[in-house]
Amino acid sequence: MTTSISLELSAAAIRSTYNKVMCRSRFLPLVALILTSAAVNAQSTSSTNPNQDASLRNFVQRAVQFLDSAQLQQRQQAEKALIDRGPKVLDLLPTDLEPYSSEVRTRLDRIRQKLYEDVAIQTASGSLVSLTGTFRLHDVLQELEQQTGNLIVTSREFGNTLELDLEKVPFHQALDQILDQSGLEPEPYFAPHPNQILIKPALAGAVARTNQADYTGPFRIAVVKVNSSKDLRFPNASACTLTLHVGWEPRVRPLYLTMTAEKLKAVDDAGNEITPLIDGEKTLNVEGTAPLVELEIPFTLPRTTARQLQTVTGTISAMVPGRKEHFEFSKLEASSSFPKQQRRAGVTVTVQSVRQTDQQTIVELDIHYRDAGNAFESHRGWTNRNLVYLTRDGNKLALKPRRETIAQKKQAVTYRYTFDTQAELARMTFNYHTPALLLNKEVEFELNAIPLP
Repeated sequence: MTTSISLELSAAAIRSTYNKVMCRSRFLPLVALILTSAAVNAQSTSSTNPNQDASLRNFVQRAVQFLDSAQLQQRQQAEKALIDRGPKVLDLLPTDLEPYSSEVRTRLDRIRQKLYEDVAIQTASGSLVSLTGTFRLHDVLQELEQQTGNLIVTSREFGNTLELDLEKVPFHQALDQILDQSGLEPEPYFAPHPNQILIKPALAGAVARTNQADYTGPFRIAVVKVNSSKDLRFPNASACTLTLHVGWEPRVRPLYLTMTAEKLKAVDDAGNEITPLIDGEKTLNVEGTAPLVELEIPFTLPRTTARQLQTVTGTISAMVPGRKEHFEFSKLEASSSFPKQQRRAGVTVTVQSVRQTDQQTIVELDIHYRDAGNAFESHRGWTNRNLVYLTRDGNKLALKPRRETIAQKKQAVTYRYTFDTQAELARMTFNYHTPALLLNKEVEFELNAIPLP
């Protein structure tokens, strides 16, 4: 008996298989569920079907029921079917697990773990752009957003028409080609909202951006300035300083970036190695809202006969957040139910207590990651960007609480949030958004043929 059904079968083949299985299978409800879902996919391959979201929601609800089936094969089929549908089911899986058995909780945890890992790997791998033909700039930017999730805005309306031939090109490389054709350049520091790219007319005499950078995953790394200085009083202080721009796709905001001197190397056009004048690990400040950071690296002066640096290589360690997950905690009035804990993939969020004083509601929250690297060092500010709020009967209230750090460890941090509200606890829900996984990525780069002053 066939127990796994390909979601790529034609509609006719699906109906034929369905009729055969219905005659023989002891697992009729689940097989019908999987076949019905496959038929929907086979008949509609785009998101234009208005019933698609409702169909997926119905599919997830029914599959979750079979995770607690008395039949092992049904439980396994339901788990596999949910994983096969991909990350889009994450928003539809139940978040309040108290009503479910330990079997369902275990399987839901495995499903989330696999899907979160897929999302994190995709995020860290970078977006690819495919766009061939003649387009208006406005349509190109909309297509970039649709294909990659990166939002690009313009300083004013531009009527450019572009001829593009892009096939699975990294996002930043594609954007550089588009900007060069349009006579535009990015203005990263003045976008109207965080995690956007603002583009404007390029300054007169600006060099084309294409072929001036290394594109690796979601990152763009380029040398933008070279300064050589000779100190006549202290010859050992003389240096050749490279200024690098390390940019990333706006949808990917790294929690922190670091570079170690031991992995940094530069060689001039005569094959002579020049030594970096930094020691240990250098931290790049990513706490701003711009999707890039500027980094200055001093080297010893090259020989006077050198005309360019043939290669500059290095490695940047990036902590990249995966998809953010929404944690909801209700029944806040029941003091005996604390601590309340929920776990998704690599993070466990625990509400230790909720209490009320005069006109205030105070929540103590613990966040623990299985692998946080150095994400919780005291100078990291990424958790400030996590949404935290209370809702009453589904309506948001007290959106900007005061926060106090009351405990901090390598893998965890505990905060005390104070909300200026004393709404009835029985009607309130505490909401917290944080990445489900933190992924450490080693970003290796190589820059070539850098002219010297």
